[in-house]
Amino acid sequence: MPRKCSSKSSPSPLPRRIAVVGWWAALLVAIPASGALAQQPLPQTHTVRKGDTLWDLAQAYLKDPFLWPGIFRQNTDVVEDPHWIYPGEVLRIAPVDNVAAVPTMDTPVPVSASDSTAATDSTLAAPDSSEALARGPQQPSLAEEPDEQLPLFSAERPRTAAQILKAYTEQPYRPLRRSEFYSSGFLTENQRLPFGKVLGPVTPQQIKAVNARANALPFTTIAIEAPKGATYEIGDSLLILQLGREIEPYGDVVVPTGLARIIETVDEHYLANIVATYGPVRNGQRVLPVESFTAGAGRRAVPVSDGVRGSLVGGLGRQELKEPQMVVFINKGREDGVAPGDLFEVRRRPKRLPDGTIRVNELMATLQIVHVRDRTATGLVLNVISPDIPPGTDVLQVAKLPS
Repeated sequence: MPRKCSSKSSPSPLPRRIAVVGWWAALLVAIPASGALAQQPLPQTHTVRKGDTLWDLAQAYLKDPFLWPGIFRQNTDVVEDPHWIYPGEVLRIAPVDNVAAVPTMDTPVPVSASDSTAATDSTLAAPDSSEALARGPQQPSLAEEPDEQLPLFSAERPRTAAQILKAYTEQPYRPLRRSEFYSSGFLTENQRLPFGKVLGPVTPQQIKAVNARANALPFTTIAIEAPKGATYEIGDSLLILQLGREIEPYGDVVVPTGLARIIETVDEHYLANIVATYGPVRNGQRVLPVESFTAGAGRRAVPVSDGVRGSLVGGLGRQELKEPQMVVFINKGREDGVAPGDLFEVRRRPKRLPDGTIRVNELMATLQIVHVRDRTATGLVLNVISPDIPPGTDVLQVAKLPS
């Protein structure tokens, strides 16, 4: 059966080839010659318009936004802050002082080895100013490099673990520490102490406190009211505290919360900076002038044979199970010969129990005295052997610091 032939002929491919050639021609026309970019002169100045930034100017004129520091360095007499330029300011764009931001000439054609030797001799005889201009001051030649470069990090001899830990293992002995003296607290011994009052934090002054119980942080300023009939001087140091429970017959427990220093007097009140914190510092707490602290002579306590005997009267809390670094109080003080730095042993009192067993005299814990008043003293628990230490347990002075 014969096939039917269509009367329509296929379209000629000539128009498609013409379209492709035309597209390549348009692309070649749109791409400028590299020589034109390199030789395009920069304007001498640019007048700042609204919305301009040094980043945009570097992109527009130097073809690289990261070159904006070069424009800023040329205009430090006009621009104080590179982040802020203002309409109407006239900025220098073209490089000055023999510094070229963009090469003003095309890359030269490579020369042969023989021509290179002759060119080198002629360059040494009479250097080309345009070559120096294009090279710039931040690209030194090989002849300007130092003969030998120092290493970035100097070599160190390896150290042993004993040498590394020497700073920790060979610390000078300090029998008394200022922070323990001020933070441990004491008993009032029923005395009327000159308590001032914390009125509250005042910094930052522009922000109103939303919580009356807000804590005052270190290095902030608080307002203080002096006790009636008393005044403070600028530079005075005060102990910030709150009164705890009463231990009869030795008065209330003073619980320190921080240290403050008077810096200003305002309307019969005082402003003080907090220099140390031992607990939450809140408005309504009390203040007292700090006692002078005397550090020991760096010598260790020496044993004594017939030391002071007393008993434990309590601690900052009601916890009977004691642990190291807890604060406790004893019923012997300055009048009995107790001094800061003394060591006491807490010992179990021997007795016969109702079930017939006999309790022996044994060591339960060791204390170091950190604060002394007339009839009582504050001790810091150093180590614990038997933690069940109730009030009334015997204490014995076993060592004293050399006087």
